Amino acid sequence: MRTRTRIATAVAATAVLTVAFTGQASAAEGTASCSTTGARGSMGANYPSGDNWMYDEFKISLSVSDTSADGHHVRVRLLTKAVGTDAVTTWKWHSLTSGSGNTLTLSTTAQTSNGIWATGVEVARFEGDTKLNSCRDWS
Repeated sequence: MRTRTRIATAVAATAVLTVAFTGQASAAEGTASCSTTGARGSMGANYPSGDNWMYDEFKISLSVSDTSADGHHVRVRLLTKAVGTDAVTTWKWHSLTSGSGNTLTLSTTAQTSNGIWATGVEVARFEGDTKLNSCRDWS
């Protein structure tokens, strides 16, 4: 009987510790990637932790590769959706103009007063300022 009591006490203590540790908010990560003719890119987002995580600063990494020797340049940008809406906010384009076989990788942050509920990426191929083709993906 004593052994059963010890086991039951140990199981109950473990359950309490598990609840205590899993109840804390932790940072989550989101990734998105897509390919279109001549370009491939991705986005990684490190979501903040805490109760108001969507209003805090997100750490973002963006990457784009030029996959075609066609004389066109490629671009990548962050996409976000604010809390409570499906409206998409498009962030600044980042261009890669060094030609086929090259990759641009950068780190930045994102934060808005309306909060960020979802993150995504848009990758495109351009001729000057004219978008020729693109793709989007959401984390």
